Amino acid sequence: MAIWLKRAGRWHRAHSLPLYLPPGYLRLFPSRPPGPSWRAAGEFGSYGADSLPEFLQGLLKACRRPGGGVQPGLWEVKANSDLIPTEHIRPFQPDQLCSPGLELTRLKQPPDKWLLTLHLARPSPNLLAVRTERYLASWHRGLQELLRACQAT
Repeated sequence: MAIWLKRAGRWHRAHSLPLYLPPGYLRLFPSRPPGPSWRAAGEFGSYGADSLPEFLQGLLKACRRPGGGVQPGLWEVKANSDLIPTEHIRPFQPDQLCSPGLELTRLKQPPDKWLLTLHLARPSPNLLAVRTERYLASWHRGLQELLRACQAT
């Protein structure tokens, strides 16, 4: 298990992710060889990890901004734009994420909140249903809940 950095077109092992402030947009997605199993796209840079939980742990450790905020809660965003308070993100297997993967987008209103969008292929009774789940949370709380959800299965 490792964190990876892409430099000069090649992947190199890194000890950890660099210190950062939460970006406006980040996408984590499964990738094909060569290189790490998970990659980041967006403002963050060319980084990768061998597993999604490892990537999320690295992001939590390297963030220069403490967790919390004015409203540290977690809300599920329903299709009709209703916000439903929730305690946790529903558990999922990292291999259930399908293109474009997991997206974290900073919102202007409410301030200091990110929209977490998961593109999942969840099994239903007779078939595999592709669905999008959305949550609203602070950066730190969102990463913590994503880590908990992908390790709970």
